Amino acid sequence: MKSRRRFTYFVPVVLGVLFGTCSFVGCHEGTIDERNIILYADICFFIALFVLIFRCSLKLMEKVPPHFDRLDIPFSFFRHLKLDWTPKSVVAVWGIICVCWLPYAIIFFPGTYWFDTSWQLTQFFDPNTPITDHHPFALTYLLGFFANLGKAIFHNAVCGLYVLVILQAALSALSLASAACYLARFTVPWKIRFSLAAFFALFPFLPCLAMSLAKDTVATPFFVFFSIMFCEIWRTHGTSLASPLFDVLLVVNILIASVTKKTGMYIIVLSLLLLAFAVRTWLVKAGVIVIAAIPYLVVGVIAPTFILPALHIEQGENSEVLAVPLQQVANVVHNHPSSLNNEDLDEIREIYQQEPERLQQEYCWYVSDPIKGQRIPPEDVHRLGRFWLRQMAGHPNDMTAGWAGLSASWFSFDVFSKGKPTQDDLTILSSSTHHHPGVDQFTAWPNHTKGGLAFGRFYEQTLLMLPVVNVLFQKALWASVLPFFLVFVSLRNKDWWRMLILNMPIIATLLTLVAGPTSAYGEAVRYVLPLVYTIPLFLCISLFVMRQQSEA
Repeated sequence: MKSRRRFTYFVPVVLGVLFGTCSFVGCHEGTIDERNIILYADICFFIALFVLIFRCSLKLMEKVPPHFDRLDIPFSFFRHLKLDWTPKSVVAVWGIICVCWLPYAIIFFPGTYWFDTSWQLTQFFDPNTPITDHHPFALTYLLGFFANLGKAIFHNAVCGLYVLVILQAALSALSLASAACYLARFTVPWKIRFSLAAFFALFPFLPCLAMSLAKDTVATPFFVFFSIMFCEIWRTHGTSLASPLFDVLLVVNILIASVTKKTGMYIIVLSLLLLAFAVRTWLVKAGVIVIAAIPYLVVGVIAPTFILPALHIEQGENSEVLAVPLQQVANVVHNHPSSLNNEDLDEIREIYQQEPERLQQEYCWYVSDPIKGQRIPPEDVHRLGRFWLRQMAGHPNDMTAGWAGLSASWFSFDVFSKGKPTQDDLTILSSSTHHHPGVDQFTAWPNHTKGGLAFGRFYEQTLLMLPVVNVLFQKALWASVLPFFLVFVSLRNKDWWRMLILNMPIIATLLTLVAGPTSAYGEAVRYVLPLVYTIPLFLCISLFVMRQQSEA
């Protein structure tokens, strides 16, 4: 047992290696120099740092008093707030969070909208712009419905979209209130549940993102509900699935989460398939597998086979899932054009559908969008795979740097580039000035909000600059440090394999991040949003399950 627990320190060691590598790449314009001693100093420093932090965190957990549920000062003031898993408690916490979020609804009126939102609206209203499934077509129709609702009632499409923003924020607050109260099922102490509810109510990043509109903000509340139901299935060894109401709510929830965000479907399916190993009877295992198959059948089979052709919707580009290998190969083309022969250059033209010279110019080390976007035929996917293997053998440093540049903000606290807007903080969207130009002809697009720009300056110049507290605003804390800590805690548990399965929604989300097209860019803050919502839930459960088993 002791040897296995010592072995778990490979988790912070791996995290330290990734942090050291990505920190070096993030501060050296997306390049790796194996002769630079700073690279190895970074790696050694972060290995020592995370080993120390992980060990101290466990020791601190052991010091939590056994009677942590006593409502002494100042908590006695809130003694009427039970925070148990009942509708009354959930509604009470929901109301508190909504009251705390209400000022943000006023400050960010009439809502903030990402470029993708305006692009989807342009597709919906412009008959000359086809609707594509690049972003989920179901979300495109949802945005269009509320825009038309705004036109019909308020004579302004944006007012209808603001209604959707408010509904989304209210649903987000409800999901977070449910998560805080659900911890009572795992006998997590009242003070921890209260602290979590206070964090959800007061952490400004959450309401600021809830007042913006994109596929990530719409889908995340449903991901939280899925996480709660996932934990309940795990806790009861699957007996909760005996309730037809539970099953119906689970299926409806995962379908909504899957059709509004494609990566949500992959996370849910993988998590449920592995959850089948953690339930007891073969009948329940089969039930979990059947439920896992439903979102894949709907999103991956039925929609592209029947729904998209019937609605004349174009399929999305497969280059999204190939972002990392496309970026890695492009990095080799950018750095070593002379090493490529004529056959290599022909393959590059086929894969990227552009000249190698243009690929060199378009390449940007921290985002893959400039070099992708087209749909790659199956034969070119195989060609890309073979070319990728050859370049991995010939230029391993450039291939590593190609990935590290995309993941720099997931595994680093310091990312910058000369004259380029890289970001490693949890920044917020305070205006809608960056939008698709086509949307202007269909509605009076709101470039600015009521007070968003002023609050945005306060957020960036004050909150992000506060010592110690600003750690909470680091992307890397939520994207890698806390997920790796959850793996570390899981492996130290007696039932380590069950604990790993419990945290699979977090682990699977992390896998989608490291396979994504960017981390050090404005839009990337949306990708980490599901982790900010759900990691507190899984972290509390994991720590207190481990403590209960150690005391047993």
